[in-house]
Amino acid sequence: MSRTRTLALGSLLSLVFVTPLFEGCESNDTSTTQVDAGTGTFEAGGGGTDADVVPSTCAAATGAGTKHDQSPTADETWTAATSPHVVGASLSIPAGRTITVEPCAVVQIKGAVGMVVEGKLLAEGAADRPIRVERGDASTAWTSIEARKGSELRFAHVTLDGGGNPNGGQPTQLGALDIRGDQDAATQPILFVDHVTVKGSQSLGVLVREGGGFAPGSKELSISGGASFPISIWARAAGTLPSGTYTGNATDEIILPALGGPDDVKEDTTFAARGVPYRIGGPTGGKVLTVGGTGSIPLLTIEPGVTLRFEKGARIDVDSASGVATGALRAEGTADKPIVLTSAAATPAAGDWVGVVIEGTPDARDEIAHAKISFAGGASQISSFDCPSPMNSGFANEGAILVVGGQPATAFVTNTVIDSSAGDGIVRGWTGDVVDLLATNTFTNVTRCNQTFPKPNVGACPVPAPCPK
Repeated sequence: MSRTRTLALGSLLSLVFVTPLFEGCESNDTSTTQVDAGTGTFEAGGGGTDADVVPSTCAAATGAGTKHDQSPTADETWTAATSPHVVGASLSIPAGRTITVEPCAVVQIKGAVGMVVEGKLLAEGAADRPIRVERGDASTAWTSIEARKGSELRFAHVTLDGGGNPNGGQPTQLGALDIRGDQDAATQPILFVDHVTVKGSQSLGVLVREGGGFAPGSKELSISGGASFPISIWARAAGTLPSGTYTGNATDEIILPALGGPDDVKEDTTFAARGVPYRIGGPTGGKVLTVGGTGSIPLLTIEPGVTLRFEKGARIDVDSASGVATGALRAEGTADKPIVLTSAAATPAAGDWVGVVIEGTPDARDEIAHAKISFAGGASQISSFDCPSPMNSGFANEGAILVVGGQPATAFVTNTVIDSSAGDGIVRGWTGDVVDLLATNTFTNVTRCNQTFPKPNVGACPVPAPCPK
């Protein structure tokens, strides 16, 4: 590893030179650190702005440093003065123990090993005194810093470089940071980040699962140079995802595994616009993003400008019990920032994914507005009892939006484009009154009806049932 410094020689010359940070360790630093040859300033960690460019006050780490090959039996402080701190074997921080990493400290993880945190790991630097976690062996990536149930990680102005060694595993199922909690409890705020950079991972940058989440106040997380997705996070924890930069990886998408069950959206959650799409399903999980819980009804809010990309056969399922909604969906874009729901296929086609399924009587908060839903209408395996039309049997339904549980109170789908559906546009699969969902919406390349006809409470279905095109 090397550290770049800039010296100003009078007012006429600036000289940049490299000082070895650790003998035998080469730098593969491609982070957001920016060195100015005229001022000797740099941007430390995280995706920041010009306001984050400050002079470094850290001295170069020299010498052999301090070895840490045994789990601590007492609280420890890893100082800048005794850097680099070399982790040469898998290191566990037990419950009840705290390792505090001082500003300006350097941690080097040597070989295909990592750290498991059951206690606390506190690494809080400053803009002018950043902390660095890097390879101790230039040829071998370290594995992960893994946080387990009951642990706490606090990182500020930290760069984590060259981890994520999959050790022969799947790079979509491992991460340089691996945050786990108690999957049977509400999402836990295990990881706090503030101006943190994760780069050069040989797998995911960050993996958040099993009830883990980011702590309130987290911000400016930058993940780049990874061999997989920047981050995989359970859907119910996605609302904790901090602001930052998630580009420059093999696949620049936030992956939501959609396992079904433990990662269902069971608490109010917001998918915020983070500059890259969200992927539903795929190589790390299942196909159904379920919104539903017991007790209070959880609301999934999708912010304007968000894009969700769906794997083959994937869908959003707003759940119900005995015909009563147990989840709610608010996908309210704007004319300038529509919400996009589309196929994740390299060459999209109608029917790639199922669509948005609302199983119960829609919740009063349900809303889809200023959205574009494309390439849906795949096989849903869902039956509803809307009236048969010449193009629809009325029993096995496919559509971009399926309302199959009960009559909505209002036309809750507005100013939305439904394009390239292999089935219907909107399935009105309830028994009750007609609620028109055509008026403000646009339908293009819909194979069957733009909207189907609901079964009346009294009397028979019209023959043939209206099938607007």
